[in-house]
Amino acid sequence: MNEWHEAEDRIEKARAFFEQQRWHEALAELRAAIDQDPYNANWLFNVGLTLDELQRFDEAVEAYRRSLEIEPCDIQTMNHLGVDLCRVGKYRQAIRQFERIQQLDPAFEAAYCNRIIAYTELNEHESAEEMFYLARLCKEHCPHCYYNIGCSLNARGLYDKAIYCWQRTLELEESHSEVRLRIAEAFRQKGRLEQSRRYYLQALRQQPGNVQTLLELSDLLLEMNRLEEAADKIRRALELSPKQPVAYLQQGRLLTRLGCYEEAVNAFDRVLALDSRFPSAHLRLAETYRLQNNIEKVRWHLRRELLLRPDDPSLLLELGNMLLDCRDQRSAIACFKLLTQVDPENSRGWQNMAIAQFALGRINDGIISCHESLKRNPRSASACFNLALAYERMNEYEQAILWARKALSISPADRGAARLLFRIRVLRVFGVVKRSVSR
Repeated sequence: MNEWHEAEDRIEKARAFFEQQRWHEALAELRAAIDQDPYNANWLFNVGLTLDELQRFDEAVEAYRRSLEIEPCDIQTMNHLGVDLCRVGKYRQAIRQFERIQQLDPAFEAAYCNRIIAYTELNEHESAEEMFYLARLCKEHCPHCYYNIGCSLNARGLYDKAIYCWQRTLELEESHSEVRLRIAEAFRQKGRLEQSRRYYLQALRQQPGNVQTLLELSDLLLEMNRLEEAADKIRRALELSPKQPVAYLQQGRLLTRLGCYEEAVNAFDRVLALDSRFPSAHLRLAETYRLQNNIEKVRWHLRRELLLRPDDPSLLLELGNMLLDCRDQRSAIACFKLLTQVDPENSRGWQNMAIAQFALGRINDGIISCHESLKRNPRSASACFNLALAYERMNEYEQAILWARKALSISPADRGAARLLFRIRVLRVFGVVKRSVSR
């Protein structure tokens, strides 16, 4: 009896700590109570809630599962388990949890709403839309449904529709913590930078100490060439988080733009001191050294970046192009191969790999890469132009003329393509004359 009372006292203490947001103390009291009574499903559920507040989602999943072993049909526990399974990337398992909830209570709206995100992460957007409309049958206007379907629309590049859904979220729940950032990102994707800036500022007013928002806004301000404002946001981010590699990366980019190359190098070196594998730090150092005409260090840092095997397509494209500019074609080919593995539909990656292959005399490989580029972008005048050059080098003038004509049809004002077509025709005539004389 004394043990039971002691466990109840610990639960009361845990409840008080939870209300005060003293998560670690609440968790310790809950676990002490569970040691005395391990079969209380409600206490295990509260452990899961506390672990969620600590963002220890893997442990929360286990707590919810233990609770369900005792109360297998508790819908709230199943819903929280499904949400946390999404958070740890186990989307199929999450969907199965939400389907079980639907079987138990078809009117439980969250079972549909939360599945929108799971299907979005799996790129099953038709299923995500189906869940959105099923959720609206249960609850016509849910801010989370609008937010989640906005994420699906955004992932498909339907930015206007995504922005509309997120604005509906704000109308229904003005205090939503992430939606303004999402709208800002979508406007930036559309190239509407001023609207993007305004939403970033709204997000900062909502959470003034959010370092990630400060850094994303500073990146936008650098793009807009509003350097003084970018410097202010970077300074605030460093004050709030002095060991944040991204902040030093942004500082280095700003200093490079201002022509303060030595200070920029120090900032990028600080990034690598904090995280030796931080993406793009070596690339930015290479960019700074290129402005100082230090080609040896440019090549060294570009190769170091490549050794890290980055997986961001835009970073890989920039890295490969800089390697091409430095005439390091072999490294450029390795970079573009990595890019086309990460993003096989990237036509520019295939096209630039072809340029590097042609530069090394690997004509057949270059032709294959050009055709791969044209599969992704049939209107690529540069791919057609390079194919014409390749066939010209192989003395296959009919094929060369065909591709030069195609390049000119795509880009009629391209004087380079017109000159190339004229030259190939002349060479074809000389080739015919030469063969006749030889006979």
